Amino acid sequence: MIDTHAHIHFPQFDEDREEVIKECEDKLTAVITVGCDLEDSLKAIDVAHKGKNIYASVGIHPHEAKNYSEKDYERLLEIAKSSPKVVAVGEAGLDFYRNLSPKEKQYEVFEMQVEAARELNLPIIVHTRNAAKEMAEFIRTKFNGVRGVIHCFSGERELLEAALDAGLYISYAGPVTYPKNSALRETLRFVPSSRLLIETDCPYLAPQPVRGKRNKPVFVAHTALTIAKELGLNFTDIVRITTINAKRLFNLPLSDAEKKERLAYPVGNRLYLNLSTDCPCNCKFCFRGSEDFILGYNLNLKGEHVAEEYMYRVKNPGIYEEVVFCGYGEPFTRFEDMKKVLNWLKKMGAKRIRVNTCGLGYLITGKEDILDELKGLVDSFSVSLNASSPEEYYRVVRPSFGKGSWESALKFIKDAKEKGFKVTITAVSYPGFDEESFKKLAETLNVDYRIRPFKRFKKWEE
Repeated sequence: MIDTHAHIHFPQFDEDREEVIKECEDKLTAVITVGCDLEDSLKAIDVAHKGKNIYASVGIHPHEAKNYSEKDYERLLEIAKSSPKVVAVGEAGLDFYRNLSPKEKQYEVFEMQVEAARELNLPIIVHTRNAAKEMAEFIRTKFNGVRGVIHCFSGERELLEAALDAGLYISYAGPVTYPKNSALRETLRFVPSSRLLIETDCPYLAPQPVRGKRNKPVFVAHTALTIAKELGLNFTDIVRITTINAKRLFNLPLSDAEKKERLAYPVGNRLYLNLSTDCPCNCKFCFRGSEDFILGYNLNLKGEHVAEEYMYRVKNPGIYEEVVFCGYGEPFTRFEDMKKVLNWLKKMGAKRIRVNTCGLGYLITGKEDILDELKGLVDSFSVSLNASSPEEYYRVVRPSFGKGSWESALKFIKDAKEKGFKVTITAVSYPGFDEESFKKLAETLNVDYRIRPFKRFKKWEE
């Protein structure tokens, strides 16, 4: 687990800093202690050198912007280059809550730091308070490929959309654990797993179980627990997801296991099997081509793997609540290998088996008896239909088979239902999605439905 935003170089830790650093070394993967002005950044770097897995950022907080200008650009670069422990620029941004620096100064110094991040090829840690609209506009117009994170995100949807469109990460701190912050917790559903981070912002903002105490990096675990509960995941999932994400953003080394492409990957009490990178659909909202890491796993396979390798990876499928064929691509593109794995799973005591599919199995295989071949092997299908009409389907799903795909998908759904499989049709609530019509379609087909939140990987353009 990584605390991506701490201030353990602050005076609040002067009396027990060595003890806190040891605790971080023992219990966390890494901590980033974040500078708030150039002198403070030097202190952060000094503290980073006191621990193997402590890192620093160099930046100017908007409160301090009044003391700086573009003439400090070279010194900022010099300090950032002074140590390999520096992994980011920031914290930098806009704070119109206290206005301790004039707004024009805040803009000037923030833009300077964005340019520094670009030149240094480092991510930027973004602070924003009472400036969500202005920050969203700044990101849209000024970032242009600069990597970074919105630190201590406080829930503004416009800012969330702008940040995700720009490829930024979203970090949650102690406030997400506070009982009255249900609206903030709700925003977690819209953040892609590959963009989620956690932090403490210590010594401030202690999470609910330790609220009122001095915050410290190990308390990030409380935030992880709250997020896991909100997203229906377990603590291990959130630790894995946020650790991988932090390493990717801040260029910290991934272990060989973390880098390795995953054929089988557990999430909660389910095991997912990643058979293929191929898919006949090009859904406008899909992560394929934008992200390799999903839920903390590298799912972008570099080649096909034989069925026996999946059997070797799984070992004991009976320990899972459900085994799900769901990965980077469409499992029906490897129908014969899928059948081999399915037969083995059943022999080995898999409790329930689900196949997540686009529903174009007939067109992919060129056969219409595939459901008969799957009787007794598959318990349920989750069909990503993502539309309630042919017009919507071809505009958003964009199947490579072209016309006739909609009708083929509907036939697959009807046939599966008729042959006794449990069938759920699913959709993503992308901009303009017709939710009511989709529900009516599910009723007409006499199947269950599920609507997933739209998670932005890039700008949505009609």
